[in-house]
Amino acid sequence: MRFLCLPGGFGNAEVLKTQLAPFCDSLCSTGDASFFFTQGQNEVKIPPEHEGFFGPPPNFTFSAEDVPGSLRFNMADFPKRDTPEETMTRAFDLSGRTTFSNIREVVDRLVGILDKEGDIEGVIGYSEGAMIAGSLLWEEARRRKISGREPRLKCAIFFCGWPPIHLATGQQVIIDDIEDDEIFTVPTFHVVGAADPFLDASMALYNMCDPDSTELFDHGGGHIIPRGKRTVDDLTIMVRNMIVAVSA
Repeated sequence: MRFLCLPGGFGNAEVLKTQLAPFCDSLCSTGDASFFFTQGQNEVKIPPEHEGFFGPPPNFTFSAEDVPGSLRFNMADFPKRDTPEETMTRAFDLSGRTTFSNIREVVDRLVGILDKEGDIEGVIGYSEGAMIAGSLLWEEARRRKISGREPRLKCAIFFCGWPPIHLATGQQVIIDDIEDDEIFTVPTFHVVGAADPFLDASMALYNMCDPDSTELFDHGGGHIIPRGKRTVDDLTIMVRNMIVAVSA
């Protein structure tokens, strides 16, 4: 299976290739997967105090906030409440429900990649890339409804995910904000870290997926893509099983 790979905010395709290298190498070693890397289209400048943390320039984001910077939390500042949805609601309140008016442009470009490549059947998103991957799943569902275009994506893998941007409003949403038929029904695999300050964001995304077709893997670390051999081996076993199931 070939995967479209979307990096986190302020990263780029080359950084994601490095972050995912052990995972990709493990899957490729048995011929289970190949990968197509892309990146956001909005080049951004990293503040001097954070230079190097997101990898070497150029640095990009997919989503362009109408009020730049309003939804960028320091890890220590991210709120914590009793449920993931309560946490995200508080985060939305702090950001003023930021609107990402370019989301249509973003998903149009990614759908264009899917159509041009022709053989991509899965998507992998890390952090912001996971947020965009969820929005892309919605766009494929919308196009099937209005034009009959069959979705190309059969599954999604989310590393340290964030809730998606709704196509109608341009705002991030949680399960309380969507209709029953907007829950993600394609098989999804969520890789989270118990020590991730943004864990509630990942769990809010997980809660937007059909419980009968989703899996959760906790690597125990922070807001990172796991790279240790034992963890990667365990992770790829589960991903291989998902690939087999959706390819049957």
